[in-house]
Amino acid sequence: MVGQVLAVLSVVLWAIVLLSACSIAYWTYLMVFVARGYEYPEPEYGLADVQVRLLTVDSERIVQESVNALPDAITDRHVIAEQPMDIDGATVHVVPESFECAAIRKGRALEWARRHVTCEKEFLLFLDEDTLVTDLDGIPDADVVQFRERPRRSRSWLTYLAEVFRLGFQVEQRAFPSLAVPLYAWGGGIAIRAELEGWIGWDRKTMIEDTTFIWTVAADEGVDLDFTLARATFDTQAPPTIRAMIGQRGRWIAGSQAERGLLSRLYRTLTTVRNLAWAFSPAVPLLTFVPLFVPGTIAFELAFQLLSVAVFAFVIVWSILGVRYYGESLSVGAVLLVLTPIVSILHSLGAFAGLVVPPTDFAVTRKVILVPSASVLPYSCPAVSRTPVR
Repeated sequence: MVGQVLAVLSVVLWAIVLLSACSIAYWTYLMVFVARGYEYPEPEYGLADVQVRLLTVDSERIVQESVNALPDAITDRHVIAEQPMDIDGATVHVVPESFECAAIRKGRALEWARRHVTCEKEFLLFLDEDTLVTDLDGIPDADVVQFRERPRRSRSWLTYLAEVFRLGFQVEQRAFPSLAVPLYAWGGGIAIRAELEGWIGWDRKTMIEDTTFIWTVAADEGVDLDFTLARATFDTQAPPTIRAMIGQRGRWIAGSQAERGLLSRLYRTLTTVRNLAWAFSPAVPLLTFVPLFVPGTIAFELAFQLLSVAVFAFVIVWSILGVRYYGESLSVGAVLLVLTPIVSILHSLGAFAGLVVPPTDFAVTRKVILVPSASVLPYSCPAVSRTPVR
C-alpha cells in the first residue's frame, strides 16, 4: 500500500515539474529565437487619428485622473460608463440597462459603444479606467497595437511585487507579433483599427474580452491578423489586496481555458500546458526540497532534483527581468529577490483556484485613489474608490 502511494506521488510530482519545464522551454524559445532582435515600430499615425474609449462602472474620480493624463492632441475622448458621471474633457455615455447582447460586463459596454458611439478616426484606443497614458506620441501602422503596462502600487506591497514578477515573465510579448496567434492581450491599453473593431465586435460571453477579440480575429479566415507591440508604456494599478489579485488571476486562467476552442490544435495545446504549469507552479519551490527531506519518495531522484532546481532558477530570472523592466531601485529589487518564493506562490494561487473552481461571473477589481509617497515603493493610497470597478 505504501509503495503504491509513493508511486502515485512520484508520478504527480514528476508531472508538475515536467509541465513547468515544458512551459519554461517554450518561453525560452520565444525569448531566444523569436523575440530576439524585435524592434518596436515607429508611429505612423498621429494622435489626431485616435478616438479614446475609456471603460468604467462609476469611478468618477479615477476616470477623471485618467482623462486628465491623456495627451492634448487626443481630442476625441469618450467614457463608457454604467452610471451617470461628470467628466471634464470627455463625453460620457451611459450603457442603458435595457441593452441586451451575449457579452457581459465590460464586453457588454464595449459592444454597446461599438453600435452606438460614432467613430470617424482610424484607430480606437481602449483604456481601463485606471490607465494613465504617460508615454504616447502616435500609433504604429497595424490593425491591432498592444501597448505595454506598468502597474503602480496601490495598497499592497506584495501584490505590487507580484506585478513586477509578472511583467518579468511577460517580456515574452516581444515575440507575439511573430506568432500566428498572440498568446494573450491586455485590454487596458490597446489600439484597434476602427474598421476591424466594427467587423469583429465584442458580442460574445467571455471573462477575457481583450484576448478573446484577438483570438477571434486570428480564427477568422477572412481576416489576416496584423498585430504589433508598441514601445509606449501606460501606468495602471496593481490589485489593492492579495484577495483581489487571486480573483483577477482566477478570471484570467478560467477565461483562457474557456476560449481555447478558438485556437488551432497547436496553440490550444500550448495554452493548456502553460495554464497548467502556471496553476501548479506554487508547488515548484517546494519540489526542490522533497528529495532532501523525504529521500526515496521520487523515482530518478537526482534527475528530479536537478530539474526542479532549474525550474526554480527561472522564477528568479523573471524577478530580475521584472526589476529591469520597471527600472526599479536596487532596494526594491533586493526585496523582490528575497521574497520571490512567496511572491511567485501568491501570483499563481489565483490561477490554481481558477483552474480547480472556475469563476462563473466577472467579479470586479477595486481601484484606489493614488498619491505620491516617500515610501521605498512608488505609490501609496489614502482612500479606496467608492464602488468596486473592473
